Amino acid sequence: MEKIESFIIENKLKPNDKLPSERNMCTMWEFNRTTLRSAIKQLISEGKIYSKNGSGTFVSRKKLMKNLQDVEGFYETARKEDRIVLSKIISSELCETTKEIGRKMELPLGHKLLQVIRIRFLEEVPVMYETSYLDYDRFPEIDKHITETSSLYQILAKVYGLDITGGKEKLSIAYCDEKEAHYLEINEGAPVIYQSGVAVDEKGKIFEYFKSITRSEYVCFASELKRL
Repeated sequence: MEKIESFIIENKLKPNDKLPSERNMCTMWEFNRTTLRSAIKQLISEGKIYSKNGSGTFVSRKKLMKNLQDVEGFYETARKEDRIVLSKIISSELCETTKEIGRKMELPLGHKLLQVIRIRFLEEVPVMYETSYLDYDRFPEIDKHITETSSLYQILAKVYGLDITGGKEKLSIAYCDEKEAHYLEINEGAPVIYQSGVAVDEKGKIFEYFKSITRSEYVCFASELKRL
């Protein structure tokens, strides 16, 4: 690990620069392939480098920091940091509130919702598996506005005049299942950050329930402390 990190520093490699191939690194430092891959795996888990299937290993950028007290979505946060952020829509379909979701959104059982499942990418690396539930009666035909290049919160503000003022959320550690691991390109059972909560408008009315799992080697969450 130290050899690889020193190589990055000495050669002044920048984020997204490619590292030598495994074969070349083994030759350079007289490592066996097993030892090298173990070091690479650890550096990936720490978010210092990343791997792209069939392309090689690259230098990572610093973790994206998401302020827990900020009502902006993932898209807005990433763009402010001049990061390349992309989304892939896995599904977008109408459904009805279950007992659990109805309780969280303060809606009656059977109320019409739009469920949107997306994968969020930073520099082409999948970092978040996100599920959102929106009040479809309040935002009719919103599914026609959602694309892989649009911001959900910007759509709500510009198309429906929504003023997003806050919400409540919880963070915990979870372990991804087979489906989540597939989309995030990590091992099943890998530890991830689990986030869930609701977002509210200026009148305190809940308009969204969301849940997501995030790869901690690429995104971190922080809260600013202030003296009252």
